[in-house]
Amino acid sequence: MFFALLLTVFLFFSSPILSSANQFGLHLTQTSDLNSATSLINSNGGDWGWITIVIRNDQLDYNNWQKFFDQCRQFHLIPILRLATNINPDGTWDRPQEKDIDSIVAFLNSLNWPTQKRHLILYNEINHASEWGGEVDIKSFVEITGSAIKKLKQANPDFYILSTPLDLASPDSLPNHLSAPATYRQILELDPSFFDQIDGLASHSYPNHGFIGLPTDTGQHSILGYQWELNFLKSLGVNKRLPVFITETGWPHRQGQQNDNKFYTTETTAKFFQEALLLWNQDPIILAVTPFIYNYSDPPFDHFSWLDPEQKLYPEYQTIIDLPKTPNHPKQITRFQAEKIKLPFIIFSQHQYLGKIILKNTGQSIWGGGETFFCLKPQTTANIKLDQICTNNQLIFPGQSQTFDFNFEIVPSSDHSGKSFLSWQNLPPFSITPIADNSSIYRPKISFFQKIKTFFARF
Repeated sequence: MFFALLLTVFLFFSSPILSSANQFGLHLTQTSDLNSATSLINSNGGDWGWITIVIRNDQLDYNNWQKFFDQCRQFHLIPILRLATNINPDGTWDRPQEKDIDSIVAFLNSLNWPTQKRHLILYNEINHASEWGGEVDIKSFVEITGSAIKKLKQANPDFYILSTPLDLASPDSLPNHLSAPATYRQILELDPSFFDQIDGLASHSYPNHGFIGLPTDTGQHSILGYQWELNFLKSLGVNKRLPVFITETGWPHRQGQQNDNKFYTTETTAKFFQEALLLWNQDPIILAVTPFIYNYSDPPFDHFSWLDPEQKLYPEYQTIIDLPKTPNHPKQITRFQAEKIKLPFIIFSQHQYLGKIILKNTGQSIWGGGETFFCLKPQTTANIKLDQICTNNQLIFPGQSQTFDFNFEIVPSSDHSGKSFLSWQNLPPFSITPIADNSSIYRPKISFFQKIKTFFARF
């Protein structure tokens, strides 16, 4: 009671600001929801918010998912992909198979992710039989997940593996259900080092039971369920600090295809969400919160949907969107390669010349504008003066190329003898040679293969 009163006073007298790095996100149903969700997630000062979305074995279309990642990059959203299998007519999900892991790992590794860390959840609520081929089987889960993690990390160490979220309210009722405590015990009995392979905790911290708990509730079945998970795992010998990603949470509302009065009104659920976000924001161990679910106005999740049947945000939820936020600054890989350099055919010493070089963006970041700005410092022999090359206001997306102009000049230097070259950071050297010994006239040195390439480029 005292805690609830204290929270009420805090909300009344303080400005509700989500002051830490942007935790806020949404759980999406399909990739097409991205366009409309962007402005909600990165609202009011937020940047690089979060999205959780399911990727199924039977939906591994490269063009679709690369387009989705490219949009995440452009809209500044950090994706959390939850790997799933195929769903059957009876509502059960197929159990993952070892034979499928290699192809899934290859597919995920073939995509150009929008950030360096590739957040991935392997499967879902495995303490429900319906999520694991019709029977709870923790042994097979540990075996298949351990194999998948090993292969993912071997393919790319930037895969950031989150633990499989559990239903924290599940009872002990095999073969269909297993409680969270029993599930965690079995996992660690089968593999005591299991969580050493995990980078973060994915938690379904719902206000249970019945999704009608209060924001002030505590314990395993509350919106602070992740705290119970961390403490319980510690009691089992897991001492690793696991950042928390609350990938499902939230209150269902009465509104839906048919009103359900056992749930709260949208006005009350919006108020609860605000209080919950402020609580979560005070805990630095939480990196992301993606409430379930943004757009699902049909049963069975119509009461959880943030959008109504007309695809409009429930008006009361605008108060959640309006909470002030701060930006994230995720690391991105900036990488490039030289495609072509253009130098004068004849170069006289002590004359300034204009050259051009074409660089292709082969990394994750967008160059120019308000995105990634970078300059490459010159690296030359002592007898060459060379400009640095820098991005400008033009946006260059991964896969695209940019032409950079630069000035250079060959100058006398007592510190130089032998070969001459010009280049920039992380680029190969481009040789310039005198046309004769002791000559002050130079020309670019072109390799045999470059000559052939240049010859065929004419046709």
